[in-house]
Amino acid sequence: MGDGRLRNLPIAWVLGGAFTALLGISVATVLGLSLQANFSNTFSLLNDKTVLIANGLEFRLRSNLDPVAASVGDLGALHDAGGFEISDTAQVVSLLTGALAANPGVSALLLLSADNRELTVVRNADGGIDSSDWKPVPIRRQRRYRTEEVRKASGPTWGPLATIPEGVFTNVTVALRRDGRTVGYLAAATPIDFLTDIVSQLDTGVDMSNFILAQGSQVLAFSDLEELREAAPDSVVELPMPVDRFADPVLREIARAPVLSQFSDAQAVGVDVRRIVVGSDTYILMSRALQGYGPHEWIIGAYIQRASLMGAVRRMMISGIAGVVALVIASVLAFWLARKLSRPLTHIAAQSRRVAAMDIDHVQPLEHSRVAEIDQLAVAFNAMVSGLRALNTYVPASLFRKLMGLGIEEAARSREVEMTMLFTDIAGFTAQSSVMSAGEVARFLNGHFALLVRAVEDEDGTVDKFLGDGMLAFWGAPDERADHANAAVRAAGAIVAAQCEANAAARAAGTPTTQLRIGIHTGRVVVGNIGAYDRVDYTIVGDAVNVTQRLQDFGRHVGPHDETVVLASAATMQAVTLEVPSRPIGTHHLRGRDAQLGILRLFPKDLEAEADVGAGAGTEVGAED
Repeated sequence: MGDGRLRNLPIAWVLGGAFTALLGISVATVLGLSLQANFSNTFSLLNDKTVLIANGLEFRLRSNLDPVAASVGDLGALHDAGGFEISDTAQVVSLLTGALAANPGVSALLLLSADNRELTVVRNADGGIDSSDWKPVPIRRQRRYRTEEVRKASGPTWGPLATIPEGVFTNVTVALRRDGRTVGYLAAATPIDFLTDIVSQLDTGVDMSNFILAQGSQVLAFSDLEELREAAPDSVVELPMPVDRFADPVLREIARAPVLSQFSDAQAVGVDVRRIVVGSDTYILMSRALQGYGPHEWIIGAYIQRASLMGAVRRMMISGIAGVVALVIASVLAFWLARKLSRPLTHIAAQSRRVAAMDIDHVQPLEHSRVAEIDQLAVAFNAMVSGLRALNTYVPASLFRKLMGLGIEEAARSREVEMTMLFTDIAGFTAQSSVMSAGEVARFLNGHFALLVRAVEDEDGTVDKFLGDGMLAFWGAPDERADHANAAVRAAGAIVAAQCEANAAARAAGTPTTQLRIGIHTGRVVVGNIGAYDRVDYTIVGDAVNVTQRLQDFGRHVGPHDETVVLASAATMQAVTLEVPSRPIGTHHLRGRDAQLGILRLFPKDLEAEADVGAGAGTEVGAED
């Protein structure tokens, strides 16, 4: 075409050609979808299997350990209700012997009295039950009973593993109370060999091993413990043992093996599934955290050889190779077509996000496209961006963004609100500009206003207008905020710091410095669209705006030789919750106002000058142009 634009093609032609090409491989696509469905179903079954294994382990453990805690709790409740006395040794021995006989998982019941004596009933090696008379208990063993958790608990509490010459035991303890006082403690001890017996009962064959870990770092129980000892006669295989020194190579890798994302259903119910490779063998390990049997959680789980668990998956993958190949071919073609179509749309979306964020200056023009509809969209988009750039030249960018973001109809509706205003003015600029050319004045003001606008927008304020060499900004509209006074004061502090740097640079360059006056006031004003039907401004009007301008005027009398003078009304400072360097300078009549106004100077530099001004409180001060 003569104008340099590419020849356009209707989008229907492009999409029709793409669909025609994809139709030829539709059978392969259907096959791929079927393969995906089969995978989903297979992994769903595997998820169910892993959850069942974990649930079976947990059920078996709880069904053996919870009766131990229940037995101790029942004895404790019997005592608390007056059923027996600790001092009645014969009765105590009889009760403990009966409880021990009824719980094969308990190897000993121990009773600690208030005077730190202990009575024990134990199961001996041949299955009989022996008891000992009361005997003193060392302080170290007393601490096993008198833990903070046991004292506070209303029932039995599982404690940490206890290591004694007879072995390593889990233990559950209940405090015995009478008339609100703790008079003793009753504990039941279960050897960790009992835990290995429990997990061994669920071992379904040579391909499966069950285990219990304490805190994820110590092996408490292992279903194939005897086989492990026979396979490694020279190794010490005694439980508990740190997992990194345990003879089983699969458990040693548990900490380094990542959780498989394919088993998300199992993970949703607390079962983690890992793949562990040991030599040429691959294992699937399932584990779950188990709470309630001590101060630290246990990890219960099992691992199975992958070959026995994943056989169905492997057969399905082999049968679907042809379908996968066809799917790859279709995917390559679809990807190529999608890239051709989506590239311009992606670019449009990226530039549209910049427009939505009102980052108009960085919006890139859209290129022409061979697709007619996309080309028309690009032309319209580029025209819209040009119009927004022109509009943004005359409307403050911060106000433009807020009105667009909040909804211009509602945000621009006139209403009365309380807000904080900030007014700035350059002292003596009329005389300063008289010796400058028009271009110099414009460059100076543009640089000065850029400094002010940056400070206001950093605090999410709105620049209302520029009045000669002054600026009016406000906080509290169109987006309402409770900290508008804080924001205005922070912006004033930023302006003071920026103006100080600008003056330092001016002195270094040998150019005149600038004296800046700032007024800050908080009050109720009318904000919204103000004007005639064909010419409106989003602005603020009201007496509070005039007070802000008068405060700025009054600054010339506070620090006539200071680089910056920031005055805030008492109303503003009452609303400020920040720690702001300030100095009261009294109450004053401002020009055109009958009532006196409390005034404070913020970020003061010359306290003596401020004191002189404060002495003149109560006088009315006018303002010069």
